[in-house]
Amino acid sequence: MPASYGVESCDPRTLLRRHLGYPAFRPGQEELVRAALSGHDALGVLPTGGGKSVCYQVPALASAGLTLVIAPLISLMEDQVARARRCGLRAAHLSAAQPRRERDAVLARLRVRDHGLDILFVSPERLDVPGFPELLRAGGVALVAVDEAHCISEWGYDFRPAYRKISRIRGVVRAPVLALTATATPRVREEIIASLRLRDPVLVVRSFDRSNLSWHVRGARSHAHRISTIHGEIQGRAGSAIVYAPTRRTVEAVRDALAGYGLSVAAYHAGLDGGRRSAVQEAFLSGASRVVVATNAFGMGIDKADVRAVLHYQLPSTLEAYYQEAGRAGRDGAPARCVALHHRHDRRLMKAFVDRSRPAPARLAALHAHLLRDPGAGRAQWMDADALAGTMHFDGARGALVALRALERAGGVRVLNGTDSPREGSYRVRVGVRATADLAGAGRLREAGLAKVAAVLRFARTRSCRRKALLAYFGESAPRTCGSCDRCLRTATRVFP
Repeated sequence: MPASYGVESCDPRTLLRRHLGYPAFRPGQEELVRAALSGHDALGVLPTGGGKSVCYQVPALASAGLTLVIAPLISLMEDQVARARRCGLRAAHLSAAQPRRERDAVLARLRVRDHGLDILFVSPERLDVPGFPELLRAGGVALVAVDEAHCISEWGYDFRPAYRKISRIRGVVRAPVLALTATATPRVREEIIASLRLRDPVLVVRSFDRSNLSWHVRGARSHAHRISTIHGEIQGRAGSAIVYAPTRRTVEAVRDALAGYGLSVAAYHAGLDGGRRSAVQEAFLSGASRVVVATNAFGMGIDKADVRAVLHYQLPSTLEAYYQEAGRAGRDGAPARCVALHHRHDRRLMKAFVDRSRPAPARLAALHAHLLRDPGAGRAQWMDADALAGTMHFDGARGALVALRALERAGGVRVLNGTDSPREGSYRVRVGVRATADLAGAGRLREAGLAKVAAVLRFARTRSCRRKALLAYFGESAPRTCGSCDRCLRTATRVFP
């Protein structure tokens, strides 16, 4: 029977061998596990494939209390529930996409004293659901783990503001917090520690260097040129491959083009229904499908050993995202290639992403002035996000909502809640407008986003070793040359400036 934290009879190494089947901890894991077991906050930065889930599975096995894991994606939660159950943990997850009966069953278990759960996976948004924090207070939470903690910095300012509110859990449960990620620069580590209010945390940062990966950036003149390059990288190469593309439309176009070459290839993006996404993921993991073309919605938490190549149709707008996605190659330690395609026009697309996700202060000021001119500005009111987007020239309802959230951070509005409108395809949000807004913070966030784009462009155009350039970005020194990237081998095609 699992013991409470700090009980020596539940030796972590014994639990690791007995329940997970591993002979020993990987570097960094045991230090994080023992920090959690002794009640200390901790931040672990372990490379992709470094076994971050072990760092909360072993404490869950050792404790009579509940381990709460905050994760970003439903697919990741479902995968981690399956893994936890395989090692003997009583595991469940909660999400809005679950059938109501299944969700209610999990909530009902939390309401009873001996709820029969060792580990529960939730999204950060779940912490804002009325009544849920009270269930946690009564549920005997022994550890809070924040998986993919870099999302606090990457998504918390715009798309997923709930990430900036996770620290509220500290006022609900008295338990150590363990933050885990594979990609965090020194600045992002400080941001995670501050946002989660980690108290004198144990900090474990393993090397970002994965010597089995070779890094390449190749010039791309056109869509057809990108397709032929991707096909050339995949054709005749053993193992599996992931191709990342920036939009759903591009994913479909790349999938169709590669299928035209006779490849067995599937598409994955958020526009597919849940059943289809699960089927694509399962086919890839089982080996039934060798190639997946996907947006960045695919791959977080995917544990597939034989991915021999990860290709990017276009570099992402941050090196954190690129390292995270490309790092899904070669998890078995065997050689693998990470190839990104790049053209000078890509810079415009990267900047457009920053424009959408972190609007310029002038745009927010114009939005605030527009809202103040409304006769009902003095009271909370419902707004149609699509109509607001049309008036203010935002990129659809999502662009309007992102701008409202940015204005909320500046103190200009309060976004109270939202609901699907009876009119199909529209979205309504309830907003309270305030008289003043401090937009300096919005300007700093925007500049930080543009700085990340500049770092990606420097990486693409560097004439020195690409491994050295990547490691330097993450605050790590490296040998002068790696001997395996395109710059060291001097075989790169021209990357357009």
